[in-house]
Amino acid sequence: EYANHTKLKRTLSLTKPLNVSNSSLSLSDSTPLLPSRSFSNLYYSAPSSPQCMDWQKSIRFQVVVWHIGQIDMRQGRVPVTFRVTLYWNDEPMDDNNNDDELESIGSRGSAIWQMQGRKQAIQKEVKDIPLNTVAVPALSILNVVTFDTIGDAQVEMLREDTRLMRWTCMYRATLIQNDWRVDNFPHDDHDICLKLAILAERRPGELWDRQLWHLALATEADSRGSTRVPHGLLVDEVRIPEFMYNQDDGLQFELAPLKHGPLWKGSIDFERCLEVRLRVARDSSYFDKNIMPILSLLNFVAISVLCLKPEDFFQRALLTLNIGFVEFGLRMRTDSHLPNVSYQIKMQRILNEYFFGLMFLVLEACLVYDMQRRGSTMMVWVDALAATVKFGHNVYTLFHYYRDAARSRNKLLHGAKKEVLV
Repeated sequence: EYANHTKLKRTLSLTKPLNVSNSSLSLSDSTPLLPSRSFSNLYYSAPSSPQCMDWQKSIRFQVVVWHIGQIDMRQGRVPVTFRVTLYWNDEPMDDNNNDDELESIGSRGSAIWQMQGRKQAIQKEVKDIPLNTVAVPALSILNVVTFDTIGDAQVEMLREDTRLMRWTCMYRATLIQNDWRVDNFPHDDHDICLKLAILAERRPGELWDRQLWHLALATEADSRGSTRVPHGLLVDEVRIPEFMYNQDDGLQFELAPLKHGPLWKGSIDFERCLEVRLRVARDSSYFDKNIMPILSLLNFVAISVLCLKPEDFFQRALLTLNIGFVEFGLRMRTDSHLPNVSYQIKMQRILNEYFFGLMFLVLEACLVYDMQRRGSTMMVWVDALAATVKFGHNVYTLFHYYRDAARSRNKLLHGAKKEVLV
């Protein structure tokens, strides 16, 4: 019955696509060939019967992320371990032999599909005699430096009536993130992005014609409840050193236009790729609870040195320089935790401003000492002005620093009850 339907299906004119309604399946002359829009216009529903196979021709993705390692901010590299699963509905390559193939497969008993290269799989019996061959979409990871496969790729037919196929493989890869910047360190946030696509044989008339085979996300009918989210997720055990993420949001999926892909003549649709994103923010607890309180306290102590008389210039300058040396040692220690980039980041700017403020107090002590020697009576006002400026700068810096810390955390969590910290 399936073979007869396949022969009938291929004799139909392209001007008469299948029209699927709630009540019955029928052929319509006027109904356009449109995809299902049940998931934010992103994917096509999984076929449920052979009659709607043409209407739902798509390559559907499922991505499960198992591990994210130490992030290299300088080079924009992220080690990730993930599993990619592809679902599609295969069509027999030879109409004349459909009946023979189905009878042969049914009569020979148990059989398995095994990958042969990247683009096809062969069906074998236990005694390794090839029974059949099926074309497999060749997966491409677009933003990868190096990668290894963990084990062999696996192929199997999930449903014989719809010829629902599943290809799955686990990767250990180092991803490129060239758009990252750390200007707002240590309150910076980033998107870890994984880009997947099917690029081979996508031109018109080829095996995986882009205009016929659309990229989509896996549905519940594909995954059969194997994961909580049919199209993929981030497993709960993932921890990212020095970063946190919102576990309730998890991975974000988007079918985005491929910027360097082709635009076919007479079409307004670009080649697309699947972008899997995870929003992460730096855990700034080390700087919030250790570095900033010490820096601000040292600056408040330096302000108190202004209470000494102007003629005690040596003592005032010596105490201020000693505080400056302590801050300089703290700066050297802090630099080891900062990303090594070619531009100035926020934490470096704060450290520089605090150190320059101490040098300003030394010069101010020299000024009031000279004014006192000249008999001026304005030394008290100059000291008061210097103390006010330095105190105001310290309070201003602390206010904006901890406001940015709160904003960064709220931006990531935006009211979520659960977070993952390292």
